[in-house]
Amino acid sequence: MVIKGVSSRIFRLSIVVLVLALLLGTAPAALAQDERSVEVWPERGKVGDTIDIVGQGFNKSTADTDKYAAIFFSSQRATTVDDIDQEVTTYEMVGEGIWLDYKGEFDATFIVPARLDDGEDEEEVTVGTYYVYVCHYYLPNVLAPRIRAVAEFTVSVGDVTIDPDSGPVATLVEITGTGFSADTGFTIDYDDSEVDVERGDYETDDQGDFISHIRIPESTAGVHTIAVNVPDGTVEIEFSVEPDIALEDTSGEASTTVMVRGTGFGRRTEVAIYFDDQGVATATTDVRGSFSVPFTVPDLAAGMYGIAAEDEDDNLSTAKFTVVVPPSQPPPTITPPAPAPTTVSMSPSTGSVGEQVAVSGAGFAAGTSVTVTYDGTEVATAVADTNGFFTATFNVPASKFGVHTVSVGDGTSEEFTFTVESDRPSAPRLTLPGAGEAVKMPVSFNWDDVADDSPPVTYDFQIAISNDFSATSIILEKKGLTASEYRATAAEAPQLVAREAPYYWRARAIDGASNAGEWAATRQFSVASPGLPEWVIYIIAGASGALLGLIGVWLLLRSKGKKVSAPPE
Repeated sequence: MVIKGVSSRIFRLSIVVLVLALLLGTAPAALAQDERSVEVWPERGKVGDTIDIVGQGFNKSTADTDKYAAIFFSSQRATTVDDIDQEVTTYEMVGEGIWLDYKGEFDATFIVPARLDDGEDEEEVTVGTYYVYVCHYYLPNVLAPRIRAVAEFTVSVGDVTIDPDSGPVATLVEITGTGFSADTGFTIDYDDSEVDVERGDYETDDQGDFISHIRIPESTAGVHTIAVNVPDGTVEIEFSVEPDIALEDTSGEASTTVMVRGTGFGRRTEVAIYFDDQGVATATTDVRGSFSVPFTVPDLAAGMYGIAAEDEDDNLSTAKFTVVVPPSQPPPTITPPAPAPTTVSMSPSTGSVGEQVAVSGAGFAAGTSVTVTYDGTEVATAVADTNGFFTATFNVPASKFGVHTVSVGDGTSEEFTFTVESDRPSAPRLTLPGAGEAVKMPVSFNWDDVADDSPPVTYDFQIAISNDFSATSIILEKKGLTASEYRATAAEAPQLVAREAPYYWRARAIDGASNAGEWAATRQFSVASPGLPEWVIYIIAGASGALLGLIGVWLLLRSKGKKVSAPPE
C-alpha cells in the first residue's frame, strides 16, 4: 500500500505507469467506467468523528485482478481534472488500499483528522469546509494522482438541530446541541443579532450537550440563520419563516371594522387583503415583513368566511371570520336563515405523549356543551360562547405509538386521528457497578436517566448468567421501574451468591408511548464471598484475649510453687 508522507513519489510513479500504458497500447476505451460518484455521511462532524463513505462507478475488480482506491481529506478545493501533489498539496490520506468490488463500488469509513501533513504543505484542521477526494491505483502499490470523485465535508464544533425548522414569527423553537465542549457558555444569534434564551440552558453540560428555546423574532418570509456561538466557533442552522395573519376580532356583524396584523411577509412589499375573495384593503410591509391595516366586513349573510393576505412575492396566509348577524334582519313572518354550518378543527394531529392539542369549533348553538374523548376516554370539555365558538385543549395521555381516535361531539360526533410518535428512546448509560467489579451484597445498580419527548420514561432491568441473555440464563428481571436504579432485595440475594462465575446486567428505557429503546451495552460483575460480620470477629477476639490472660496467671502461680488447678480449657 502507499506509505503516508511520500507524496512526491505519487506523481513520479503515475508518469511511469502512463508511459507503460502507452507502450502496451492501452486504449482509452478500456478505462471507461460508469459515472463516478462518492457520498459521505454525515456531511458534517468534528475532528475524531468516524465518517461513512460510499462510492460507485470506479474501476471494477475482476476474478483475475483486484482494483483499489485511496481517500484523501483536504482543505483545498479541486475537481476531477486536478491531481494530488499538483493542484492539491495540503492533504491527509485517510484511506488507502480500499478494495473496489466487481461493480466498481466501495463502502468504507475514515476518521476526520486533526492535522493535514501528508502533502507538501501542512496545517491544522479547523472549523470550515473540507473536501474528500478518491483516486485509483494503477497497480496495487502504484497510486494514480488524478482525482476521480469529490465530496464536501463540513468540520464543526458540535451538532445542532431545531424543532420545528419552519413556522410563523413568534414560533417557540427548541434548539438541541450535542458534541460541544463541556461546561461552556454560548450565545444564540438570529440573522447576526443575539436573541434571548426564553427557557432552557445557557451553557453546555458535562457531556457537551444543551437544550434551549428561543422565540422567532419579526422577520421576512423565507430562510433565516440561527447560529450557536461558542469560544471554539459557530454552528449554523436554517429556519424558514412562513407568513401569518391574526385578526383583532374573529367574528362580528357586517360593516364592522376589523384590524388585521401580518408577519413574515416580504420586505417593503404591498399586501392585498381579501374577504371571501373580495378585496377589502391593501397595506405595505415594513423592513421586517410586518404590517397592520383595518378593513370593513362586507355586507354578507351570517356564516364563516375565509380571509386571505397575499403580497407581491406570492407569500400567502389565511384566517377565518364569522359574520354573526345578517346585514338585514328579515321580517318576523319570514323564517330566519339557517344557522351557519358547524366546523371543528384539531391541531396538531401528530406528536408525543404529553403534547398539548387544541380543538376549536364554530357554528354551534350558544351554551352547547362539547365533549372531547381520546380513544373513548374523556379528556376535555368546553361550552360554546354566545357567538357559537368553543376552544378546548388537552394533553395527549400515555398511549401506545400509532394512530388514536379523537372524538368531538355535542350529541353528534366529529372524529379526528392523532398519531403518537414512534421514535425509540436512547439507550441508558450504565454507571454502577463498574465493568468487571466485584461487589458485596446487597448489590445496587444505577444508570443514567433517559429523557424522551413522550414521558413518563420507565426502565426494564435484567441480570443473567450468560451475556447473550437467553431466556434460560436470566435470573432476575424487573419491568416498569420508575427510577434509573435498582437495589437487590434480601429475597433476591441467594440468587447472586450461588456461583463464582460472573453475572451480566443491562437496562433499557420505555417511553410513555410504549416505544422500547435499545438495551444498554452489557456489563459484567461478580459477587464477593461474604465474610464474618464485624461483631462476630470482635467476640472471638475478646474471648481469645481472656483465655490467654487466665493461662498467664496459672503459669505465674505455678512458678512460685503454689499448687493451683489447671486453667480451664
